[in-house]
Amino acid sequence: MTLKNIISAYEQYKQDAVASARACVEEGGGIWVGIQQCEGLAALALFNSPETGSTLAITLAAITPDLVKSRIEKSNKEFAYYQARKR
Repeated sequence: MTLKNIISAYEQYKQDAVASARACVEEGGGIWVGIQQCEGLAALALFNSPETGSTLAITLAAITPDLVKSRIEKSNKEFAYYQARKR
């Protein structure tokens, strides 16, 4: 295997990981934002709540449609709670 093949395989893997994360977000009811990568930290899939516009994150390793849905529901409840307290 050549270095070129290794780089090509890695690029394909990254594309597949992003496509998979995006599909989970969309199936879970979120609005896709993108991937956040920082050296030394787990890569995060970023998405917005369609109700509040809040930006949320789940690690790429853990993301599922059900987890996205659950995270949005939790965030929306917290948002509503703090909005009600401001009144």
